[in-house]
Amino acid sequence: MSFLTPIRLWGLLLSLLLVALFWSWSGKKDAAFEVYTTPARADLVRHWPVPDFSLTERTGKTVSLADLKGKVWVADFFYTTCPGPCPMMTSRLKEIHEATRGRSRVLLVSISTDPSKDTPNMLRLYAEKFGADERWLFLTGDKGAIFELANKGFKLSVTEEGGTEREPVTHSTKLVLVDKNGMIRGFYEGTSQGDLSKIERDISRLEKETR
Repeated sequence: MSFLTPIRLWGLLLSLLLVALFWSWSGKKDAAFEVYTTPARADLVRHWPVPDFSLTERTGKTVSLADLKGKVWVADFFYTTCPGPCPMMTSRLKEIHEATRGRSRVLLVSISTDPSKDTPNMLRLYAEKFGADERWLFLTGDKGAIFELANKGFKLSVTEEGGTEREPVTHSTKLVLVDKNGMIRGFYEGTSQGDLSKIERDISRLEKETR
């Protein structure tokens, strides 16, 4: 009958100890990761305030920044005859419109970049096509003022450079989220379905803000 030498015995004990420590650590690994997970950011970034403006809604009513005070709103720049991204952007807004139905403090604001064609009556017909109610504003007005609002106020590109008869204006496809105090809080891709859940989530977060 053979016996383990002291050296072999200590080697065996050390191996068993390492195995036990390994399994002990493995059993606590998930819990450790749970404890040290970095929490999600509670607040949305505050970018910059939207400057004041005065534009005409499809109803003929004048709308300024003060009229949106206390509301969470999503803005975009478009035009009704746009053959490119505008129908997709408006479709995304329609989905947001339907998802926030009954929430009177959530508005959508679509601003025309081709105001010479997009009269209040043209905007009214376009709004009806997408089932818009009074929570979805369609604005037109002075072209220079609208371009300045887009480029300097929202910092979104809107230009007639390189425009054609079919597509006279090139504009950003971003949707912009604005809080109750007129502060820009987020930018989202308006032609993608992917950002839809993000903007709907962030709208809900801003509705709950008290400052």
